[in-house]
Amino acid sequence: MQQLAASNATVIGYLYTADKPYVIAAFGDVWLQWRTDHDSSPLAQGPVDFFSEPDKMCIGFEQKKASMPNHGPERYLVCEAVLPIEHSNSLPRSQDFWLDPGTLFMQYEPPAGTGFAEYYYAARSK
Repeated sequence: MQQLAASNATVIGYLYTADKPYVIAAFGDVWLQWRTDHDSSPLAQGPVDFFSEPDKMCIGFEQKKASMPNHGPERYLVCEAVLPIEHSNSLPRSQDFWLDPGTLFMQYEPPAGTGFAEYYYAARSK
């Protein structure tokens, strides 16, 4: 994950199939930008930090939404599965993901209690 950030890589996130990018994460020096396409302004950007959980290692950032001052931060993450991950939810759209150890993926985590984590299959852009 450190090499990914240090190389100023771009990671493309896919929701269902690899023919249409859904989100784009672009690393630069010490920051990460999260956008929906190469030509749009970033939806969010912040300084890169490392996040570790038992099933994944992630690099990304967290920020508080100005429109939700009483809630915790949201997170924008590029992750690698350390253990097998199985994720399913029905809202806001049906998602069923099975991620093997070593699989690169992207994740958006809304502020606690405000929605569901969104997962994206990921591929590093060339």
